[in-house]
Amino acid sequence: MYIFLEPAPLDPKYVQGFRDFGITVLNGYGITECSPVISVCRNNYLRDGSIGQVLPCCEVKIDKLPGSDDGEILVKGKTVMLGYYKNEKVTREVMDDGWFRTGDIGKIDNDGFLYITGRKKNLIVLRNGKNIYPEELEMLISNIPYVEEVVVYCEGDSIDIDTNIIAEVYLDNEYIVSNEIEDVKKELEKDIDRINSTLAHYKHIKKIRIRDNEFEKTTTKKIKRFAIKTATGD
Repeated sequence: MYIFLEPAPLDPKYVQGFRDFGITVLNGYGITECSPVISVCRNNYLRDGSIGQVLPCCEVKIDKLPGSDDGEILVKGKTVMLGYYKNEKVTREVMDDGWFRTGDIGKIDNDGFLYITGRKKNLIVLRNGKNIYPEELEMLISNIPYVEEVVVYCEGDSIDIDTNIIAEVYLDNEYIVSNEIEDVKKELEKDIDRINSTLAHYKHIKKIRIRDNEFEKTTTKKIKRFAIKTATGD
């Protein structure tokens, strides 16, 4: 039995959990503008955390960020759109000499497996050139069993090395009650400290905000990230 997932790969621990039940999880990557599949893991050609190898109909290259192997994923091929209908301005923004700029940040390993590490518009670039991928931190925090939703962002527009990286969370109150967690704020601080201890110092979560309500979402159930900072005044 197989499960195909896209666009973001499932946490490897959940992939292993499915394997324990005899279910193979195959990650893939696709965008409407690319008709839509770009890469996919296959039964005998898969790698945990990867979104697979690029299909023969496409070319992929990485427009690397300074001092990093990661960069924006660019796609070219017969399946890539020519442009947006009657919208030359937006077309020019995403098309670069036949290459489509996906807006996703990723990398390719030596065996041709593609990985997504974040979204370009979410990337936090510090003044010293270090990059922070909110999605990386969010995956770690979402593994805390009583955290229902989380968004990571920086405070204000500062990009200094001591920028406050904020984790805003919505908690699973049912889990908290059933497991008799009395001081959830203290428990959350301990769990965030544990996560910080595994990260480079510049990635450390400095502030925690606990929400009373779920995050506002789009019609496709994606969190409206930039509505959060507007609401908090950051």
